[in-house]
Amino acid sequence: MSSDTIADIITSIRNADMYRKSVVRVASTNISQSIVKILLREGFIENVRKHRENNKDFWFNPTT
Repeated sequence: MSSDTIADIITSIRNADMYRKSVVRVASTNISQSIVKILLREGFIENVRKHRENNKDFWFNPTT
């Protein structure tokens, strides 16, 4: 079984938008960092922050 990190990130963002969620959390990896930068630059997402919780980093889009 394989994992498609890029599809997982895009699906998380799409599902959150579909259900009108204000916050999306994505595990911070080199790939997710690159994707977040591209989505920010292209205007698809805004106000992204990196957060550390239980020694793990996450990207998230806070509402405030």
